[in-house]
Amino acid sequence: MPTIEISKKDLENLCGKKFSLEKLKELLEFVKTSIESIEEDKITLKIEDTNRADLLSVEGIARELKAITGKEKGLVNYEIIKSNFVVKVDKKVKKVRPYTACAVVKDLCFNHTIIEQIIQLQEKLSETFGRKRKDAAIGIYDFDKIKWPITYTTFKPDSISFVPLGFVEKLTLKEIIEKHEKGKLYGHLLEKAKEYPIFIDANNEVLSMPPIINSEYSGKITTETRNVFIEVSGFRLEKLLHVLNIVVSALAERKGKIYAVEIHDTKKFFTPIFATRRKVLKLEDINSLLGLELNPKQVIKLLQKMRYNAKEKKGKIIAEIPFYREDVIHNVDIIEDIAIAYGYKNFKPRKPQIFTEGKLLEESEKKQEIKELLIGLGFQEINSFIMSNKKEQFENMNSKPESFVKIKNPVSETFTCLRKSLLPSLLKFFSNNTTKEMPQKIFEIAPVVEPNERKETKTEEKNKIAVAITHARANFTEILQVLDYIMNNLKKQYQLEKKEFPWFIAGRSAEILVEKKSIGFLGEIAPQVLENWNLKMPIAAFELCFDDLL
Repeated sequence: MPTIEISKKDLENLCGKKFSLEKLKELLEFVKTSIESIEEDKITLKIEDTNRADLLSVEGIARELKAITGKEKGLVNYEIIKSNFVVKVDKKVKKVRPYTACAVVKDLCFNHTIIEQIIQLQEKLSETFGRKRKDAAIGIYDFDKIKWPITYTTFKPDSISFVPLGFVEKLTLKEIIEKHEKGKLYGHLLEKAKEYPIFIDANNEVLSMPPIINSEYSGKITTETRNVFIEVSGFRLEKLLHVLNIVVSALAERKGKIYAVEIHDTKKFFTPIFATRRKVLKLEDINSLLGLELNPKQVIKLLQKMRYNAKEKKGKIIAEIPFYREDVIHNVDIIEDIAIAYGYKNFKPRKPQIFTEGKLLEESEKKQEIKELLIGLGFQEINSFIMSNKKEQFENMNSKPESFVKIKNPVSETFTCLRKSLLPSLLKFFSNNTTKEMPQKIFEIAPVVEPNERKETKTEEKNKIAVAITHARANFTEILQVLDYIMNNLKKQYQLEKKEFPWFIAGRSAEILVEKKSIGFLGEIAPQVLENWNLKMPIAAFELCFDDLL
């Protein structure tokens, strides 16, 4: 869990109210934050909700506490002033670091405490939400040292030089990567680039080389600074806008005035964008989940306490979500905020008026039965990740990528989608154990995820069984005997129907049918698929849908 350091006095100034330590501890529970340590005026806070990037600053915490204590309520309406500030995005950056979102904030009054807080927010956002500057890197500059317009472009490593932050001599872009502390730390983010990204103004003064370092000239904030230019660069504009909004709104809490910046990219648009979202909640759903009997006025008051705007319409509650709350995805998230505002200490425990008897579900009993049958045949159970990638699920299996569930913000190339099939997991296991003794007999009973537009989540989870054998003589007949043994013990009638699959040898595969419904496939793995997985021994396998089998 991330931690931040704040000044208690600074927090009280932002809130316009003083707090005892006991009262502060109580209030921080409303923002899922706790005090880790106290040293005079300095307090270290542990942010327990890692989805709330807006709480990585004292300004964000103060904004929430002002509503919780009743000093303010509902959404904060920050004004965005129109301007003629322009950032031109050169098409050359598309190959390196394609997007940027920018803003200007004026009439600020910095002291050392405020500068420390802004630098801390910048670093915490870049390191956590920005994945160590890969997805989002933030630059903050002295606006009054910049000649507009600004250009976001690229230069060859030895073609331009500037004085990086903390240095007194000019270095080329290549030298910054080799000599500067930040270059050594983050240089790997540009290691494949032939040209490096640069923000440069109309006087050809370099502002920064994202995501590495700002310039000493304009990229340094001091107590003399009154106006700042902010840019965020990365690979997904949606994420950059969210990061920019958090930084800009934090400065707005310091009484800064926000000015829009026009981005000249493939199309022109203005940033920042403080767009709110609305969700409609049923009062009965709220009370049912929380075990309360709240009326609409009470719900609206509680939502306003958590910085939502809310109103009643035709017996339903319409909640307007703050623009910085990207963590609110489902109505349940809003209902959780209602519970927090109500106060967990105010909930009265009740004994359920029902009798229950603990026992395994029929599904679990059947799974255990199948596991015991396979273990009795000498098979070993494996457990693999439900997350996979397109290469393993499709390319290595000689099949075309069909509809599948992509991960919107993948952490690595290893996990970019949710698996549709268990068989690739088994082949991956074999490929990691090629030096082990043969034969190898493995199985897995686990969920896969498929797209389904009819479902609320647009996805559907299904349980499947996959079984595989590898040794010098592994074949169709051997794996069929295993399938037959399981079906007979489960007292299930099944049929095989000849069918070709891209991952099986032609003529050595079949579809598994139960009551004329296809529930899976069986066959010998094709030589090309074995080669894709760096496997040399033959493999016979089957996979079927456990849910359909029941």
